[in-house]
Amino acid sequence: MREWRNHMPRLTTAAVSLACAALLASGAGAARADDLLGYYFGGTYGKATIDASTGLVSGFGIHSSAYSIIAGWRPMSELSAELQYLDFGHSSGMSVYTNSNVPLTNSASRKGEGAFGILYLPTPVVDFYMKAGLAKLHTTATTIVGTCPKGGVCPPLSNPLPVDSTGVGVAGGGGMMYRFHSLEIRAEYERFAALGGNPYLVTGGFTWTF
Repeated sequence: MREWRNHMPRLTTAAVSLACAALLASGAGAARADDLLGYYFGGTYGKATIDASTGLVSGFGIHSSAYSIIAGWRPMSELSAELQYLDFGHSSGMSVYTNSNVPLTNSASRKGEGAFGILYLPTPVVDFYMKAGLAKLHTTATTIVGTCPKGGVCPPLSNPLPVDSTGVGVAGGGGMMYRFHSLEIRAEYERFAALGGNPYLVTGGFTWTF
């Protein structure tokens, strides 16, 4: 079984590079005059790492299908407030207990809600943005101990208690958007502090401004 360390939420190197490139490109320019202001609604779809843990396994739940539903308000060009429903999907798979031959069957899911403040960088053509806020996530995770093969390394193990918990943690990320009339197409990365790990989403989708 591969062990994973948990880290506090942070932007990936790629996200930081995008933000730096956007700042360099913007110079002292002002925000675009044609920014869409008002209320918007939309959704995204992509991949997620659930990054859940039980008493025997940590950091499992890799590359599940995920989606989010978005409702927001952009009162000015530089700032907006956004609410999201987040579903990281469901992940299941097999692993082996550390330094043994005991098979483990693992499953996990996460879902919840997030509230974010968004800062838009004053760039032409494409909107680059950074976001930060809080998320309330519900996590479920189970590990079932299988039968150790004959002659294998077989420490005595029992099924850990299932995880079924809700918690609030910080969240952050960034992305970019391209506008076409009232439609904005977006791609973004989001990372969360949650029970047993730091799950993340990489998604693409759209929003529509009313």
